[in-house]
Amino acid sequence: MPLDLLQPVLNGLEKRAASSKIPPARTVAGRQRLADAPRSGVDGATFDHGAWDRCLKAHVRTGATVGPIMGVHVVDYAGLAADPGFDAYLAQLASANVGALGARERLALYINAYNALCCAHIVAHARGAGAGTPPLRSILELKEAGKVVWDRYAGTVGGERLSLNQVEHDKLRRAWAEPAVHACIVCASASCPNLRAEAFVAPRLEEQMRAQVDEWLANPTKGLRVEGVRRVRLSRIFLWFEADWGGTRAVKTFLLQHALPTGAANALASAHTAVRYFDYDWSVNRAE
Repeated sequence: MPLDLLQPVLNGLEKRAASSKIPPARTVAGRQRLADAPRSGVDGATFDHGAWDRCLKAHVRTGATVGPIMGVHVVDYAGLAADPGFDAYLAQLASANVGALGARERLALYINAYNALCCAHIVAHARGAGAGTPPLRSILELKEAGKVVWDRYAGTVGGERLSLNQVEHDKLRRAWAEPAVHACIVCASASCPNLRAEAFVAPRLEEQMRAQVDEWLANPTKGLRVEGVRRVRLSRIFLWFEADWGGTRAVKTFLLQHALPTGAANALASAHTAVRYFDYDWSVNRAE
């Protein structure tokens, strides 16, 4: 039997394996919707992400190619490691009064925190590497004491020691009914949605999150690609986290609400369209 005919079965097995490791989110009561959250500053204090914004503008370069993935936003990690503003922002996150923040401010804070703490893993490795040490090829190499990188201590936010998994699952997915957050958090890898070259800020969250999804889907090497009349290829994130959208049909509904490449809307609207997924390239999104 051709491998492609087996692919739905293999995808189902992969999705089941992923769901066994990913805490469920849709069943969590009380998750917030961004549309229901008061405007920034109305329901609490605000947080200044200016230091992170300056770091991103200085050290993120757009339009690079990493292996087979095109249009990647790559990071000058050496420059970031030497930038005092980066350490200042990490210190600012550590001392944040999260409980005083409004809902939108908390969402922006934890999106930015995920991205900054993920970069901090790469920076820490670069700072600790001796002369002649080859550069990190993948964030997956950062295991420590038997812990995968996602479960390692990543940094402190609001006095709370957190791993990347705790930020992603506890502070974002299980707190917010906003699957678009998957387009906004970046695990320092080529196949991730691109690291935005500016900080997320509460007053512009809807605009920024929508733009992230649109840019992601416009990338035919890691977001979405039409492969004929009845086939589309999607990021593997839509397979692993399909439950966050509510199933395959809900993923298609979500996609149809965004700007799509030519032919994608018709393909996705058809019940006969086969969905396949890109291989995931974990190469570090490093500027060479």
